[in-house]
Amino acid sequence: MAEPLSELLRLRITPSQRQHLSEAAALAGLSSSEYARQLLTNSQSMQSELASLRHALENLLDQHSPAAQMETLMLLRILVQPEQVSQVHKSMLTLGHMPAHSEMSYGTRT
Repeated sequence: MAEPLSELLRLRITPSQRQHLSEAAALAGLSSSEYARQLLTNSQSMQSELASLRHALENLLDQHSPAAQMETLMLLRILVQPEQVSQVHKSMLTLGHMPAHSEMSYGTRT
């Protein structure tokens, strides 16, 4: 049985944020409250998954297994959008690191 919804969270958002939330909820066929709860749950789940992936990648790097490292990186690439890859590459350049692959390999030729 699901835990009862007994706690109330009040927060302030901008009118445009409210509009975006309402539109996204309507597209998903959910109330704004249910949609916001799903976003919160998904965010918490994603943070946990990312921590697990970081730990697994650290273990792979310690094992010096090129095949396992390649497989892990390929699986991660499936999960991200080209815009996210581009954002990571920009961040890496800002930090003084050269990205491993050019953005052209993800279909975002410049």
